[in-house]
Amino acid sequence: SAHRYVVQQRLKRPGAWWTPDNAEAMLALRLVRANGQWSAYWRSDLKQVA
Repeated sequence: SAHRYVVQQRLKRPGAWWTPDNAEAMLALRLVRANGQWSAYWRSDLKQVA
């Protein structure tokens, strides 16, 4: 049930509004961080941009 609480706290902040695509992208980044893959994700992302 913690995943529901964390997601709702993040998405239901005052003044916040999310499209489904933006919400999914934000949640994906939170998962990357929670799984300890933050640095690897950004290294990979930067290679795709270059």
